Amino acid sequence: MSCTSNSFIKWVFCLVLLTTVFVSCKKTEDKNFDNNTAISPHRIPTIKIEGYVTRVFIDLIGRTPLETELAFETDLLKENNLSKASRETLVTKLQTDSAEVVGDSSYSIAYGERLYIIIKSRMVEGAETPSFTRHIGNANNSLRQGRLLGDSIRVFAALDKIKRNQEVLDAKYEFRNQEITLNEVFARMLNNNVYDEINMNTFNFVNASFDDLFYRFPTQTEFDIAFNIIERNEVGPLFGGFAATKGGYCKLLTESDEFYEGLIRWTYLTLLDRDPTTSEVSSHFQTLQSTQDFRNLQKEIIITDEYADF
Repeated sequence: MSCTSNSFIKWVFCLVLLTTVFVSCKKTEDKNFDNNTAISPHRIPTIKIEGYVTRVFIDLIGRTPLETELAFETDLLKENNLSKASRETLVTKLQTDSAEVVGDSSYSIAYGERLYIIIKSRMVEGAETPSFTRHIGNANNSLRQGRLLGDSIRVFAALDKIKRNQEVLDAKYEFRNQEITLNEVFARMLNNNVYDEINMNTFNFVNASFDDLFYRFPTQTEFDIAFNIIERNEVGPLFGGFAATKGGYCKLLTESDEFYEGLIRWTYLTLLDRDPTTSEVSSHFQTLQSTQDFRNLQKEIIITDEYADF
């Protein structure tokens, strides 16, 4: 073999080796780039960022942003490289900002109204105010008659009916002003005449209350205890506590560990359209139970890349 042939073979070998090294390096660079957790706004289309802002507005305050709001919030997210801190700022603003805005009296009021509406949708099929005031009016008539007749049982029953239905209407304002917890809001949504009409008789009421809050039906033991509490005012143990009245029963349910688990599941279903994993429930549970801060639970989900679809 000639020297020329040997040189050619060596040249080809070197060329192949260099090509292999180049491809290998490029793959490594590409891999490192793909694993980079930072999100560049230049890689995310503006329309997708606008979609995120719009979705946050709808989920939290029940309306789409105005053009000025959309442009401002989109630019702010871009300027901060779509960071989770900037997303958190947006969520916090819509949940708590009390400054007057065009389109709403304020974001915080709109947020409270929206939350009240979706809770009513879950618990009482979205019943409007007249559904509750009708029962209050009927109770007021019964109250007057009871007083005229000197019928104390009728008077107390009417007063209780007025109180239970009025508390549902008052819950919107009292929760917004942080006078009551979300647990109390749900307890009131259970203990009123509209919920009773939807779930007629004690049998249906017990099953519905478990299903609406826990996404399951009671065991036979739980059902028997709950039935006797409501129907016969018998003292019974449930979820580590005791109750002897319907109101006490509602309170036990909405202060139980399962209530918080159900709240986490409901939030994932409404915001992500899926059930949370066991680890996700575990990661939120202790904080939610100790702080009862539902706003923070929403925030933790809304700032994720999964929700944002970035």
